[in-house]
Amino acid sequence: MSPVPEEAAGSAAFRDCVGEFATGVTVVTAEHDGEPAGMTLNSFTSVSLDPLLVLVSLGHGSRTLAAVGKSGRFTVSILHRGQSEAAVEFAARGMPFPAHRVHRILESFLAVEGAAAVLCCRVTEIVVAGDHDLVLGEVVAIEHRGGEPLVFYRGSLGGMQADTAIPAGHPISLDEGAGW
Repeated sequence: MSPVPEEAAGSAAFRDCVGEFATGVTVVTAEHDGEPAGMTLNSFTSVSLDPLLVLVSLGHGSRTLAAVGKSGRFTVSILHRGQSEAAVEFAARGMPFPAHRVHRILESFLAVEGAAAVLCCRVTEIVVAGDHDLVLGEVVAIEHRGGEPLVFYRGSLGGMQADTAIPAGHPISLDEGAGW
């Protein structure tokens, strides 16, 4: 396979390329002046353990970004394999907010009902990056139920099976910044 020059690649080729990276599936929600907003996304990452920080990438014109920016807070619900319908509902543009899928945490946060994990966040910084905004949030509350993850890969939702478990305390720890 020969590399494709950047100018010939375009956004479709780029999407196909990054589609090879399997990710978890989240729903980010926020509420401002009683108006809820939310969207399915896979552009989520943990950033820091001290302080507890996460990052999400939201499209410039999205209602969710507007609600996050105005309220100064957001919730990340990490979905489990049985929640593909919720992922599809929150991904639908122009549809009403699926209120039947959420519950309140600490009165100010909306979380997807039954999610594997929930992170309630206070916005610490928003950085413009191309056609998206990177939203950095400090985690102020969590819920953790666990479960098999919902995975997004090559444009499809599904589950995964771990081939190799890394034991706790193993010298090759992916969360400790191990490298060569």
